[in-house]
Amino acid sequence: MRKAFIFLLALLFVLASCEDGTTSPTNQRSFLGGTEGLEIDFVDGEPPIEVTDGGATPFTVSIKLQNKGETGVVASDVSLTLKGIDAPTFGVANSDIVNQHPAEDILKNDINPDTGDAIDSPPVYYTFPQLNFGESLSGNQPFPFVVDVCYKYQTMATSQLCIKEDLLDSTNQDVCTVTGAKNVQNSGAPIQITEFEEFSAGQNAVSFSFKIKNVGNGLLSRQGTTCEDDPSNKDYLKITVDSRLSGLTCSGLSNTATSGTAYSGEVKLSLGTRQVRCTQQLSESDKTDKVMIVDLLVDYDYEESTNTNVLVKHI
Repeated sequence: MRKAFIFLLALLFVLASCEDGTTSPTNQRSFLGGTEGLEIDFVDGEPPIEVTDGGATPFTVSIKLQNKGETGVVASDVSLTLKGIDAPTFGVANSDIVNQHPAEDILKNDINPDTGDAIDSPPVYYTFPQLNFGESLSGNQPFPFVVDVCYKYQTMATSQLCIKEDLLDSTNQDVCTVTGAKNVQNSGAPIQITEFEEFSAGQNAVSFSFKIKNVGNGLLSRQGTTCEDDPSNKDYLKITVDSRLSGLTCSGLSNTATSGTAYSGEVKLSLGTRQVRCTQQLSESDKTDKVMIVDLLVDYDYEESTNTNVLVKHI
């Protein structure tokens, strides 16, 4: 009887909430967030801890690719290279273990728009051609097995600009405040946008700055270069800033371009971080008290590695 009474009270409360129009809080996040792209791991036992020489123990090397971020990667944009061994000694050609691609695309992780919960993507696996140490050793020898994975990735971020009819009036804070740090949300990725700040730049303009930072453990290079070891591509990325207003320019970028209300260019993160400054010119019609959303896209190639040792035993 007591349980039935409690259930009835709960039901009445829910009905009352529906009648007065109140609802539970919904998700207010734009992204899942996080600082990882692809997670790279050997599959257990592939390669094994030890094998024998003389072609007696064929074995495989398999990699698990798990997307921890929010950018999907097509199979052709993922390149796997096995390093640390002499390919012919292990019974394969160099072309069999360099710049290989998985058979499947790597799906992105999604966010449930109502709850903010993660909708995880399935892992993708790649197995190199079968290996077999064919030579005869004079004694046991360990060999390093290093797999480099290069993949094309993107960071998406958003922040806000405060626009006012009088940009120099610091007392009017009813809608927003021009000068100061603004919250920035990032998609899950190893490159992140941090420290977004806005400033008044006179009667007809605002300026803002932000930092781009490599917060992962991998190597960054210009997108589309397949992470080649070339100084002219190392640490470069493309940043696109869209304020949804015309008159946007950003300094410190090379190979700049404009498209609609977006301004883009390349920047080098030589020390793992870089600050970008932008100025937004405003027309008289733009100058009303409001908040504008700024979208930031960062495009790049990213390389991460995993390694282990295989002991080749003499028999």
